[in-house]
This record gives sequence, structure tokens and C-alpha cells, in this order.
Amino acid sequence: MMMEILRLPEDLERMYDPASLQRPDNLTVACWVFPQWHPTPFNDRLYGKGWTEYVQMRGCRPWFPGHHQPRTPLLGELNEREPSTWETYVDLAAQSGIDAFVFDWYWYAGEPVFHEALEDGLLNARNIGKIKFAAMLTNHPWAIWFPTVGYRPKDEWLASWETSGQGGYELLHPAPESYEDVWRSMSYIIARYCHHPQYWRIDDEPVLPIWDVSLFVRRFGTDGARQLLNDLRDFARKLGHKGLYFHAECQEPGVAAVIGELPALGIRSYSYYNAVAVAAGGRPDEEEILDYGVLAADTATKVWPALDALSSLPCFPNVNPGSDNAPRVLMRNRGERPSRQKWPGTPIAINDTPAAFEALVRAAFGYFHQRPSISPILTIGCWNEWTEGHYLLPDTHNGFGMLRALARALGK
Repeated sequence: MMMEILRLPEDLERMYDPASLQRPDNLTVACWVFPQWHPTPFNDRLYGKGWTEYVQMRGCRPWFPGHHQPRTPLLGELNEREPSTWETYVDLAAQSGIDAFVFDWYWYAGEPVFHEALEDGLLNARNIGKIKFAAMLTNHPWAIWFPTVGYRPKDEWLASWETSGQGGYELLHPAPESYEDVWRSMSYIIARYCHHPQYWRIDDEPVLPIWDVSLFVRRFGTDGARQLLNDLRDFARKLGHKGLYFHAECQEPGVAAVIGELPALGIRSYSYYNAVAVAAGGRPDEEEILDYGVLAADTATKVWPALDALSSLPCFPNVNPGSDNAPRVLMRNRGERPSRQKWPGTPIAINDTPAAFEALVRAAFGYFHQRPSISPILTIGCWNEWTEGHYLLPDTHNGFGMLRALARALGK
């Protein structure tokens, strides 16, 4: 017996009581930011002076008829190291209902990386008072995020990302692993940013998301990881803060194994970064190209409830305006029998319309209505992740459609 396939926006009111689809009064909307769109010494050393991931974005080509590639920013390839870029972004975000930007924040070889978008850009924007911000320790290894032909990754984590059979991602820097390196990276965030009047706080505590808390548990054990986070709280208190609000991202498979330990670690809440990509992994393998409306419905009916059931902590719903990783992978040959694992070998969603995204945002309101005990915090991935196909910024395909869809859903 075939299971019924739901799709957004058509089936939204079959999934939730229509009366529950209104914005909660005290909703906070936090949007992730991927800071790879500005010149930085780190990329200059790897690729050449001035390189940014715009190169990969504009270099992608359609893999099949109707494939929306390359993605082209309607505002142009803006330099996110410039305050003027963020002045434009802040106005767009604020008028669309976004309350906070949460920056992916990296630390490799003993120093911050890609931090210039935040430090040189947003923090010098004249209108920063319109929005909050936070920094997430994005503690995964760093690689050249386009496969090198003929290369076979030795790193287990990167080998699992191999996409073509022709090559793999080359490891450049491991994640911060030692206690000293983790301490330095996180204490930098606390000392450098958390005092800022626009830093995002929950319960008057600076919010410090962690990409992969399972790395701490595997490296230091549960007791050691808890002590590390306690030490960081004590450090924050010495600097005048009430404490720290630790939030766990659960996109990495390794985090699933430690979700039950999050309360013992002192983590206060958790969510996904790209729940739509998680939904893609749950679709049948014979679905080579995925429909965004179906993925959005699966996100609301399957992905959020499944993640929420894993812990007693508040689980915040995550929404995404798309999913297409094609700019970061090599194209495979298409076989005679449909198999998404073999071709395209990476999630590609089509029909990522503003109407479907708006319905997904409204579905999150239904999720909150069913869970009145948690603070309504909606996370969006992502503001600008062009090379993964999930971004709110206007492009030459939908124009300002995604931002306007968000604004409509939020009553802006």
C-alpha cells in the first residue's frame, strides 16, 4: 500500500489546524549566515588572491533540463567584508521579520577564519541597531569544498561526503580538538562579541551555538565536555555576563548519538541547520530529483517531530528555502535505473517556490502551537548559502520572492 505524499503549500491545512498557523506573539527568528563571500587571507593562501566561493557559484551549470543553475545574486556579488553590504542586508532582514543573524564561525590553526564578514562588515554597519547577532562555533574539519579529481580522502568524515567516484574533498585543517584550542576558540567569541549590545541573548544570557558537540564528548568524555562548558560559563561570568546559553546544532550524524546527553552537558536547546536536507535523505532512492514542496511537507510532518522526540530539551523548528549542493560536487554519469545515491549523488530540490517556503514557515507556527511550553524560536538556514542552494537573498530566478514570503508569513 502506497503512503500518501503530502506537499506544500497545497496540504498545509491538512497538516495543521488552520487556527494554529498564525505567528506566535513572542516569536524570535534567527537566520544562519555563511561567511564565505569576501576576500580573506585564508582563501588567498588556498586558491589565490581575492578568491571567494562566488567562483564555484557562478561556475555551476545545469545538470538536467529545468535545473536552476547557476544561482545568480540579484544584488550582485557583494563583498561581505564591507559595512555597506551589511547595511543593505540588515535593512532587508529587519523588514522581512528576521531578529538575529547567527554567523557560522570558524577556528583553524590557532586563529579565527572567515570572521571578517562579522568583524569588519556587520559590526561596522551604521544600522546594526536594527538586528541582533551571534556566533556559532562551527567545529568541523575544513576542506577544499570541490572534489579534486583522482584524490581519495583518508579522513573518514570527508570520505562519507564523496560524491562522484572520480575524486574527493582534500582535508586542509582538522576541527579544534585539544582542550586548549577549543578553549581559545570559544573564549575568543565570549570576550570579543558577547559584550556587544546587539549580541543575541536568551534569558539575559549570550547565545553560543555549537555545530558538533559530539566532538567534545568523543574527545573529553561526557564529564570532560560538561566541565569544559562549565569553565566557559565561569569565564563569561567573570566578564560580567549572567552565564551562557549553549545551543546544539544536530546536522552532523555524530550528534544524534549524544542527543540524550545534551541536558547533562548543560545544553539548553537544539535544532537542525538544514532540515530540508535531512528530509531529502528520507525520500526513496528512486527519486533522483526531489520536489521542494514534498521535502517541505516531510520536514514539518517527519523531521521536526522525530528530532523533537529525542530529548526533553526545547527543539526549535528549522526552515530552509531550498537545497541544491551541485556547485560543490562533480557531476556523475546517469545510469539507466533511477538511484539518487548513484545520480545525482547529492540532494537537488526543484520547485523551491516562495509559496512553498511561506507554507513551511507557517507550519512552524503549528509546531509551536502543539508545544506551548517552549519558547518560540524559529531558525532559518540560510541567509546566503548560495553553493548549497538555500538562501533568502534575492536572485535572478525568484527576485525578492523568498524574503517577501517570509515577511508575509510573519505578518510584516
